[in-house]
Amino acid sequence: MNKTIRHWLTLALLGASFTVSADYSLIEGEYGALQFTLNSKTGLFVEGNPWFGKPLENIGDSANLWWEGSVEVGLQGHLNFFGGSELYGAYSYIYAQTVGHDASGLTRGLNSPGFGDTEKAYVGWRSGSLFPTLGHNSIDISGGQQDFRIGSGFLIYDGTAAGGLEGAYWIAPRQAFSETLIGRLKTGPITFEAFHLGFRAARQLNEAGSTNGINIEYAFSDNSSGGLTYLHVYNTEDQTIDGLDVYNARLDLTPVTAWPGLTLNAEYAFETNGALFQSNGGFGQITYQFQDTQWSPKLSFRFTGLQGDDPNTTRNEGFSPLAYGFSDWGTWYQGEIIGEYVLGNSNLLSYLFTLSVKPIKALEVQLFYYHFDIDQPESLADGVTASNFADEIDLIADWQASEQLSVSGVLAVAIPGQAAHQFTGGNKVWWHSMLYMSWTF
Repeated sequence: MNKTIRHWLTLALLGASFTVSADYSLIEGEYGALQFTLNSKTGLFVEGNPWFGKPLENIGDSANLWWEGSVEVGLQGHLNFFGGSELYGAYSYIYAQTVGHDASGLTRGLNSPGFGDTEKAYVGWRSGSLFPTLGHNSIDISGGQQDFRIGSGFLIYDGTAAGGLEGAYWIAPRQAFSETLIGRLKTGPITFEAFHLGFRAARQLNEAGSTNGINIEYAFSDNSSGGLTYLHVYNTEDQTIDGLDVYNARLDLTPVTAWPGLTLNAEYAFETNGALFQSNGGFGQITYQFQDTQWSPKLSFRFTGLQGDDPNTTRNEGFSPLAYGFSDWGTWYQGEIIGEYVLGNSNLLSYLFTLSVKPIKALEVQLFYYHFDIDQPESLADGVTASNFADEIDLIADWQASEQLSVSGVLAVAIPGQAAHQFTGGNKVWWHSMLYMSWTF
């Protein structure tokens, strides 16, 4: 058998992860309900030529093989209240572990890092049928430690840093924001949200902070919507973004009935902190789903521009990605290699071409091609002068094997450009694979 094929097969078999989740009803009746929840994940990862052949020089370890696991247990429920409204809440506890050293480099110097702590702890009230003219659950107020997401997760999705002492960098089971207070009003096509969020930092990182904000969403139809968000960031130790104001606009549009398979997506963020900081970032995407065609092919192109800091100015222009997260493949970890382990969402220009097909109803296969350029090479690291960073190809298959079992497989390769060689010192092709399984019952 060809050596390259054997290499791919070995990586695919070893790079496996498994997920178990369950909800058990403890109490259910006319006064409310209470459930026990369980979510368990585990993963084994194998890399070939990580960090383009220079892992020791970049993260202090070979990072060829590591294991991650997590278990989350909790309770969630609701209590029927006056006028058809309800009180609700949840509590959960997570323990996560990494054995070995992952390719992020956050486990450097740590021996099998792992940690357990509270993940979710919140209470809330929903209006239910209390205001029939506004609609069901038109008012929702909650507070505590909980998830909160805006749009595709370009700015607000993941409330805590993963990896390092907490363990489980790729699995990233912890996502809740701390000290939240969220108010939501929905009437007709309009949803209005006002919120306070606390960002949780990993224990060896210094990324904590808070934000207050408002978000407005308008649904033009079932498939089209627009949104506006304002955020004010504070309580951070990074003085350039302490006091940062962020203005964000989004559009998801199926424009004309004559082209039912066409979708346009765009988002733009302007960030400013007076004379200290000012930056821009955003993306535009066009997608076409072929109609009445075998295998239901879908093509898309996305350009993402995230400003870098110009070293020739006194003001910092490096885009702050805030609390972005994974809502779908490539969104917003751009690439299973580059976006997961090497570059964040700043000082980056990326071009993404995607082809998706469904050979059978239960199987979707996607091919991703990324080209990555650096916006301001000099601000990436000393000695970086080139802008061409890397090309990455990801082949991803999602198979719904049964009602309970779903399987995802990833084969990826990153080819270094001159900027990657200058940044890492490596020039070898980086290989990556993963097999992910989810079982619910």
